Amino acid sequence: MRILASASALACLLLPAVSQAFPINLEAHLDGVTIETQTTDISNIATVTLRNAGSNAALCEATFINGPERPAPRRVRLAAGERTVVSQSFLRAITQVRVTVNCSAI
Repeated sequence: MRILASASALACLLLPAVSQAFPINLEAHLDGVTIETQTTDISNIATVTLRNAGSNAALCEATFINGPERPAPRRVRLAAGERTVVSQSFLRAITQVRVTVNCSAI
């Protein structure tokens, strides 16, 4: 019984270390459009929420960079007032993610 209690206590102490967040550095290039951005992470997934606060439709591309993994751009078309979430999952352990968002009016 003591072994089980000790193992449970150890597991509870390790949980915060396993679920620690990683920094997401966002660089946005908004060419004539008003786009609101917000980043978040879930486990090994980085997400960027994009909201078109302008009156024109926009075409956006988000590129997630995590060290040695190949960046994969995600492209979305946002109507005026529309909101969407763009995400990227990673295979390796994450220490930091850089996201570049490029948007332009269409």
